[in-house]
Amino acid sequence: MGMNIQIEDASAADSEPDVSETVVAEINITPLTDVFLVLLIIFMVTSTAIVESEITSRTGVKVALPKANAAGAVTKKRTDPILTVTKSNEIYLFSKKVDVANLEQEIRKALNDVGSETLLMRGDKNVFLGEAVDLMAIAKKAGAKNIAILTQTDQK
Repeated sequence: MGMNIQIEDASAADSEPDVSETVVAEINITPLTDVFLVLLIIFMVTSTAIVESEITSRTGVKVALPKANAAGAVTKKRTDPILTVTKSNEIYLFSKKVDVANLEQEIRKALNDVGSETLLMRGDKNVFLGEAVDLMAIAKKAGAKNIAILTQTDQK
């Protein structure tokens, strides 16, 4: 930060007519602007990362959802349990990996914790139909009255 100050003695100005009294004070705002721009960039990057991590923690693992253009919008609550099946047939309830043997108890506990009767299912487009039907049967036994299968809309 640069600052220039010039002060001349007033008594000297009275005795010498060619010297005038001047005060010049300047503050260089370029470094201040640089700091604000860096802080703005840091804020934008961290806020994007926080939003993406919140979405990932809520929905679980990223999967390639099948496309469906005739499917209607699912009205989901923020707390509805989400069951995800990956391409390698790993099962996640929210973002927690669950074994098939414990799946019924985990779904029952998740439904009771949030007070919901709806289970949202997400599956990779390469998951076989038989496996999805088996998971839906387990979810029904666990107390899920409504099962919604999440898809990706076909955007043209």
